[in-house]
Order: sequence, then C-alpha cells, then structure tokens
Amino acid sequence: MKMLPGFQRNRHKKGVLAASSLLLLLATHTIAQSGRRAPKPAQPVPTPQTDTDTTPANSARELKEPVSLLVAREPSSKHLLSEDAIFSTFLQKLGEFKKVTASNLGDLKRDPAAKRAKSETSSIVVLMQFDVDEFQKGTIILNSPDLNVKILVFEPQTGQKKFEGKVYYKAVGGPMLKKDNWPTGTPIRITTEAVAIEAAEQVRDWLIVKNLSRR
Repeated sequence: MKMLPGFQRNRHKKGVLAASSLLLLLATHTIAQSGRRAPKPAQPVPTPQTDTDTTPANSARELKEPVSLLVAREPSSKHLLSEDAIFSTFLQKLGEFKKVTASNLGDLKRDPAAKRAKSETSSIVVLMQFDVDEFQKGTIILNSPDLNVKILVFEPQTGQKKFEGKVYYKAVGGPMLKKDNWPTGTPIRITTEAVAIEAAEQVRDWLIVKNLSRR
C-alpha cells in the first residue's frame, strides 16, 4: 500500500511525457508540411487595349477628306416594300461613315441624276436603281420578291458615271436558290439591311480609292 502513491506518480510522468512527445511530433509534421509548400506564382496583369491597337486597321477604310453625297433612287415598276427598306438603310449607313454627309434627293431616273451631278460644284450624286428579278434560270417568276440592285455614282460638274456597283437581294423563301459568287461576281444578300450595308461599303471603298488616286 505504501508503494501505490509512487506508482501513480510514475504513470502521471509517463502520461505527460507521451503527450509532450505527441505534440512535438505533430508540430514537427506541420512545420515539415508548411516547408514543402511552393509559393504561388504571380498572376500576370492583363495589358489594357489602347486605341492605337485598332486605329491602323480602321483608319485604312476611312476617308481623309470630307465628302458630300446627294443620294437618289430609281424604284422598280412594282416598287416593293423591300426597296424602301434597302434605300432607307443605305442612306443611313452612308451618313455614318466618317467625313461623309449624305442627303436624300428622292426619286430620280438615271438621266436626271446625271444632269443633277453636272449642275453640282462639289457634291457627288449617288443613284440606287431597283429591278425585280422576274426571269430566273429560264423561268418567269410571277410576283418575284428578288431584286437586282445597282449603285451608280456621278461626278460633279461633268455628270459622268465614275462607278457602278451591284448587289443581289435574295428574299428568304424566294423561288430559286442562287449561290453567292463574290468577289468574282455580284454579292448576294438575304436581308434588306445586308444589301444596304454592302451597297454603302462599295460606295465608301470607291471614295477611298478615288482620294488615294488624287494624291
């Protein structure tokens, strides 16, 4: 019975020693793990795009000098609603080009449009002609919604035709399938907006070439 208190003290010392050893082992293991962690690589900071990155590509298709356009149209014999939509967007797109002013002359035929250009000192006359494509692949198409769209540009003072562009309007659900063979042939577009944009860009590109040739 006298040996019991000493035996308990020995067990207590062994317990404290075991607990201390366990804590030391866990601390060593944690430090070892933390030592193996590699630092995270620095994230690259994205470089913001500046105007100089896009300016060269866009400026190549911009006019360097102001241009005034007088825009008229010659409707087809049927005067389809699609003609109104195409001409309205065509006039709008021309006016959106940098340094281009486009004014509506209303309805004109080719000869009066050329005469109007001859009477102008600096304004260029642009005429959009519409023709319903009623004869396709040897077949007469009644009530055809498809259009041949022609763009004529007349020089001021002389009234001479200086440019002629073409776009084909293929209405969705039209009677005949027609493949686009651009750039070797007439570009084909299936919406009125696309036809107008194509026609406006043809005029814009001609104006750019004209300005370059004068330098």
